[in-house]
Amino acid sequence: MAGRRSVWGDPEVQELAGGFVPATDETWRLQTSDDPQARFFRTMVDGSPEPIRGSRQGTYVCTPGGELLARVNSTDPRRIAETLRKGLAAWEALPAEARARPAPASASPAHRFEDSFPADGLVLDAVHRDLEGSGDAWVPGGGRWNVDHVWFSPDEARGWVPLEDTVGARVDLPRFLRERLARFHLVDNVRGQEGPFAPEDVELSEVASTVVAIEGDRVVLTIEGRTRTVSDGVWKLGENLWKQFPNRPRGVEARLAGGAVFDRTTERFVSFQLVALGESWGGSGLNGRRGAEPDARQPLAWRFTRAGDLPADRVPPAFIDIYGAEWVQPPERVTSASH
Repeated sequence: MAGRRSVWGDPEVQELAGGFVPATDETWRLQTSDDPQARFFRTMVDGSPEPIRGSRQGTYVCTPGGELLARVNSTDPRRIAETLRKGLAAWEALPAEARARPAPASASPAHRFEDSFPADGLVLDAVHRDLEGSGDAWVPGGGRWNVDHVWFSPDEARGWVPLEDTVGARVDLPRFLRERLARFHLVDNVRGQEGPFAPEDVELSEVASTVVAIEGDRVVLTIEGRTRTVSDGVWKLGENLWKQFPNRPRGVEARLAGGAVFDRTTERFVSFQLVALGESWGGSGLNGRRGAEPDARQPLAWRFTRAGDLPADRVPPAFIDIYGAEWVQPPERVTSASH
């Protein structure tokens, strides 16, 4: 069963979900990629392994062996609950042999982006949401929000911390890391998927950490910064999945503030909180801003917090495929190396 996160707070859906093994995946990859798992998915939902046009977003109930039992593309909890009941009834009607049939070994990919999960680095949970108002009077607006993740390797995480163990020591985040935030994470994904920004789109990226206290082996930091990214609507990132997105003029500007605690003994962050407040304008049309004027400003907030020590959620960042980091192993690199 795969589905959207926005309906799972409904009590009836939660109760029904207890009868399933939940899973989630990126629909665009499953529709377009040529790896065995994506082809297995397409055969299950469309009867053919060939790439799918349009969208196959939604909630699916299926057997481990790939028999589709029920499906719906909706964020209405009532329709989701109806689909789960239908799928469960279909499952109970199956013979034992069909229930026990596993997915073929040939459907397993050699590598997924989750395999690059930086367990010893810094993993952030990200929440993006609309605001209303202006200036310092912004408040949560519209109830619309979305989630993502931010990954930093152990060496990258260390870049947030000044080298000196003294109060007042300051470090500017390396350019490629602060631009990772500006290009891939300070984007307007609140109401739908938006494309990434190119390096040429970054007009401003300033992010710095300052030591405000030393508590034994722990360094207490404050974080502040500003970013501004502006796209003229011309695609500049070459061949990748995101090239197929509509490209129109758009931009985001934000100011950042937060704090963190770094343990020099374990070389790990024990806490990390960062908030960005800003505005976006324009968009691809896939980010739910179709009715807005091109120059209309939408207030936004982004919250980044450290994930737990053993996060169960290893879903990669939306733009992990174009992070450009050596420690991120793309599936095609692993596949080509195995031949």
